[in-house]
This record gives sequence, structure tokens and C-alpha cells, in this order.
Amino acid sequence: MIKKILLFSFISIVTFGIVSTTMNSAHSNGSGAPTGNTGSPADNKTCAQTSCHPGPATAIAGAITSDVPASGYVPGNTYTITATVSDPSLVKFGFQISPQNTTGTLLGTMALLNTTTTKFTSASSKYITHKSTGTSFPSHTASWSFSWTAPVSGTGAVTFYGAFNFTNNNEDESGDQIRTSTLTIQEDFGVGINDAKDLVALQLYPNPATDNIQLSYSLNSTQPVVISLYNLSGSKITELLNETQQAGNYNAAYSLSDYSTGVYMIVLKTGEQTLTRKVVKL
Repeated sequence: MIKKILLFSFISIVTFGIVSTTMNSAHSNGSGAPTGNTGSPADNKTCAQTSCHPGPATAIAGAITSDVPASGYVPGNTYTITATVSDPSLVKFGFQISPQNTTGTLLGTMALLNTTTTKFTSASSKYITHKSTGTSFPSHTASWSFSWTAPVSGTGAVTFYGAFNFTNNNEDESGDQIRTSTLTIQEDFGVGINDAKDLVALQLYPNPATDNIQLSYSLNSTQPVVISLYNLSGSKITELLNETQQAGNYNAAYSLSDYSTGVYMIVLKTGEQTLTRKVVKL
């Protein structure tokens, strides 16, 4: 009889352990979505496609907003990005957001505003997600905010890609729903370009170009001039010119033969101004 009781107790403990493990596994993402699940073109997946939660993911509008003015972001300025989702029947939500280009390069820099409810998925700070303490919303409306510092001049439009988990909190993934949303913010190209006192015009030709690109510009006064080549992710590839030039008209030729096919940015800076032009390398 004693052996039977001991055997039953052992089976009960093992069974409880298996059930507990299963329940904890179901909540393995409660402390944040795995890296690379925003549904962006580069990620090409959400948690609905990685067996974390039932799919497919469906798109919703307006879940990501910002305080960037209608004229667009100013390079180097910092803004607040907010994600908001709601469902009258749910109190548990999760999210992951990343500002990327189509190849997956991070555009700009994100920073946490609330370390209690949000975190980065890795040291690269490319993806921001929820913590376990940032998933419960009794009001049926979830909201998370973070700051974003805009990338360098010439980056152009930036898209924030987000995926959101609408969970029914039933201790497993069944019944959860994944939603995706995007926010595209334009760059304010009017900053530092108009009302040029020292710099007059900037022309590139031919454009598109195969091997060489010609730059033509004019200076109204003696100025330090820096001309650089950037990729679309905002990273400087090379500095083409860095010198002080007298007032006058200038023409310069630069070789693009060492660079792969794609779109680049020529950025010309004087003492107080910046001009940016896109160039297509064939």
C-alpha cells in the first residue's frame, strides 16, 4: 500500500512538472517578441509565421503614430513614436517595432522612454518590444512610447514596421491574433536648403550614372566645402572633397565605378548649409 502511494505521488509530481513546463513555454514570449518579427520586407515574418502564434497576420491602420510635423523629420532631431492598439474584449497585448529600409538596415536611433514596460530585443537596439510588465492593460487599450532620433540628411522617407499580439490570455497561443501596422515619415528637405546666401545651386549629371558623376555648384563667398557620398541607410561611404573654396563656379568629376548598382546620396555642406541630391548608379 505504501509503495502504491509513493508511486502515485511520483506520477503526480512528474505530471505537474510537465503541465507547468508547458504553461511556462506558452508564455515564453511574454517578456518580449523574438528579434526580427515586425513583418518588414527584410524580416519577412511575424510571430504568426514562426509558430509562436496562429496566423496569418492581418494589417491594421494607425497603430503607430508620432509627433513629427507634417513637413517631415529634421535630421538629427529627436521625436516620440507611440504604438496604440485596443480591443474591447482583451486586456493583454504585445508588440515589436523597427524603423528600417527595404534591406533591413536600421534608420535613425531609438531610445527607451519607459524601461519598466519596454526593452530592446538585442544590444543592436534595432527592435523595441514589450516586457512582461508591459503587456497587461485592463482598460482594453495598450500603449507604448519610445524616442527616435532621425537619421542623417538625405536618408529620405523612413518606415516604422510594427507587429502586435492581441492575446486572449488563455495560457496558450490558441486564439491569439497578430496584427501589423506601418508608419512612413518623410524627410523635411526644406531645412537648410532654401534661402541660400553662400551656396547657389547644385547639379548632378548624368543621373543615372554608370561610372562618373559631374557636380556643378556655385559659391557666393569663401566657404569651407565638404562633399560626401552616403548610402540610403544614412551611412557615409566616403568623403569626396574637404577644403575651403573661394566664391565662384565649380565643376568636379567623381568616379562611381567602385560602387555597386543602387541609389546613393551626394551631400554638399558649407559653413551653414547642406544640399542633398540623389544619384542612381547603374
